[in-house]
Amino acid sequence: MTATCIPYTQIPHSTALLTDYLYHFDRVSRFYNGSPFDPRSYQSLAAQMSRFSPPRVEMAEILARQNRAFGCGEPTLANIQRLSQPGTFAVVTGQQVGLFSGPAFTLYKALTTVRLARSLSEQGLPCVPIFWLATEDHDLEEVSEGTIFDEEYNLVSLRDNGDRPSPRSPVGEVQHTAEISAAITQMEALLPEGESRSRLIQDLRECYVPGATWGESFARFMTRLFGRWGVILLDPLDEAVHRLGSGVYQQALGQAAELRTGVVEASLDLVHRGYHAQVHVGEDSTLLFVARHGDRMALHQRDGKFLIDGTEEISSTALQSLLAKEPLKFSANVLLRPLVQDSLLPTLAYVAGPSELAYLGQARSLYGALGRPQPVVFPRAAFTLLDSRTDRLMEKYKLSLEDVLRGEEHLGQTIAAAASTESWSEHFDQGERELERLLDRLQGDIEKLDPTLLDTLHHVKEKIQYQMERLRGKLTRAALGRSELLVRHVQAITRFVLPHKDLQERRVGGAYFLGRAGYEVLDRLLAQVQVGCSDHQTCKY
Repeated sequence: MTATCIPYTQIPHSTALLTDYLYHFDRVSRFYNGSPFDPRSYQSLAAQMSRFSPPRVEMAEILARQNRAFGCGEPTLANIQRLSQPGTFAVVTGQQVGLFSGPAFTLYKALTTVRLARSLSEQGLPCVPIFWLATEDHDLEEVSEGTIFDEEYNLVSLRDNGDRPSPRSPVGEVQHTAEISAAITQMEALLPEGESRSRLIQDLRECYVPGATWGESFARFMTRLFGRWGVILLDPLDEAVHRLGSGVYQQALGQAAELRTGVVEASLDLVHRGYHAQVHVGEDSTLLFVARHGDRMALHQRDGKFLIDGTEEISSTALQSLLAKEPLKFSANVLLRPLVQDSLLPTLAYVAGPSELAYLGQARSLYGALGRPQPVVFPRAAFTLLDSRTDRLMEKYKLSLEDVLRGEEHLGQTIAAAASTESWSEHFDQGERELERLLDRLQGDIEKLDPTLLDTLHHVKEKIQYQMERLRGKLTRAALGRSELLVRHVQAITRFVLPHKDLQERRVGGAYFLGRAGYEVLDRLLAQVQVGCSDHQTCKY
């Protein structure tokens, strides 16, 4: 497997916050606890964390119980034992429990966590990799569907609507229906025959069965994928976990107004500095949810009074009593959840995607308010994978990923020019260069004769460039129109590399690549994960 790095400044829709975090950390350092690419960030945080004592032994017992139920092996149990010992840190990541492991980037997050834990351990900071299952999330729509390619690289939807106990129940409680078996059969039909498909389909049929919950199925499958590296899975939808983390919920209730103010100020600061606030925080938010009749309801605070779902008033005393008796009824929103996580685990680093990176910047104030150090936020690895067919086409037309990312029109121009036996493209380029030189010479003459005409020259230049681009587009379409094969090649490359004009890793399920390239693709990708930078990579498999 070969890889090529592409900076995020060339990736469409990359936010200013992401690119500054990766390439100009000094501009965003106020929102985070150290640069992810500076070893001193981890050393400094490790020293800060010596003052805190997470419930190591209790968490180790919970994790051993959970991971045995998921089917883990000795590498995972050995890492849980290491975690129970003082001096061992955690590198954590997490994700919604998507269908068949969800989008491909879920696999890349787990691989980054393995690689970073290994690197930090080699630097004298013993670390184990942990994957937090977002089973408390209630957005079933986001996880109930997955997409893979058919033979022509069209996206095909796979779905299980699930048997939901109540309309807003946590997804970890939703059970699979008979639709799950049909979805696996559909995937099998779309993958080529062979050992890779056989292994994947067998694992899916054993992990995703009607009656199993989304959390159980996801955890069992991820254990089969990452168990050999000792990845520890943590399901927070567990009463024992909630009892250990109840202190954060108590603090959130007692300091609701203070925490809300801090997050709002951080959000405004981000916007003021030209970035964006990923999560909207309402003026009555408490950062908490409370379960009512099986539904996960937001807890609000207005005029000092607490309200469940904005309507049902409940006293602070009643909330504290409920928390003591039934801690599982409480859950944190996306901003507070990391605080729960880091009260339970000795988290040295959190592996985040671009969206998480944004909201973790908003959450920095919460760490100070609740008296905990924020982990170093490490950006996950990102890949665009190329199969042999797409790779051959890109080699044939001398294409880079940047050519595809610039859009279908540019890609068509590049392919048409590369495939043409005529020299029109070369002549066109030559003509544009000669026009540019002519206009530059005219600018020198005009500056001497009458500088007031420079604006006129500028407008003439813009019109010429516009018309030349229009002419190039028409010539390209004419060249493509003479070859149906070229049109198909443009479409095939675009569909596979940039499906629905989005990055492949966000649109295509990771299971698709496992079914085509085999589980060994994970080993090859792990070798490509970089800890010194986090550019987007293209990899051939």
